[in-house]
Amino acid sequence: MGNLDKKMKEELQLLFHALCDGLRQEVRQRRLAQLVTGQDFSLTNEREIGVASSLAFYLRSVGFAVQLDAYFADGDPKRRPDYGIWLPASRKYVYFEMKQTAWGRGWQYYFSKAIEDIKKLSKETDTRNQLNGLIALGFSRGSEGIEGQLWDRFKKLSQDITNNYPYEEIGLECVDFQGMDEKSSYAVIGSWFRKPV
Repeated sequence: MGNLDKKMKEELQLLFHALCDGLRQEVRQRRLAQLVTGQDFSLTNEREIGVASSLAFYLRSVGFAVQLDAYFADGDPKRRPDYGIWLPASRKYVYFEMKQTAWGRGWQYYFSKAIEDIKKLSKETDTRNQLNGLIALGFSRGSEGIEGQLWDRFKKLSQDITNNYPYEEIGLECVDFQGMDEKSSYAVIGSWFRKPV
């Protein structure tokens, strides 16, 4: 296994930080909507596709061309990654699965689905489809302190992925909600991308 090209890795890191910034902005907008209407707009109420759709908007706003529910390059309709993203500097189309691992509200943290996705992605044999990665997102419980149990579990997830699969970590970050979401005190976003063969 080789290492990612320097330009492509930097571009993937910009993409990752745009996701983090987008999540912060989405929480702010939902908090404002809650103040105006009195209704609960917590991101923890959203299904995975709703969160993916919201974050796609922020990626587009910084210049990435994003397709939700994309097709792999080989066109197989049975396998549909959550994101198809054009990297303009690298001039490559990449694919990401997004997996939500925790929803706040006192629920358990589920990381097995993220591992299942990385296993599937690592088995891609078409070289065009191998430009793939995983974005994992989890919301802490409302009472959990920043960089608490959820953060620790994400660090372990990252070790599992990078030690057992041909992926490298692009980023792992806590996003502090600063009291704007009553159901979750922070989120963790992680991103991993497949190393070149």
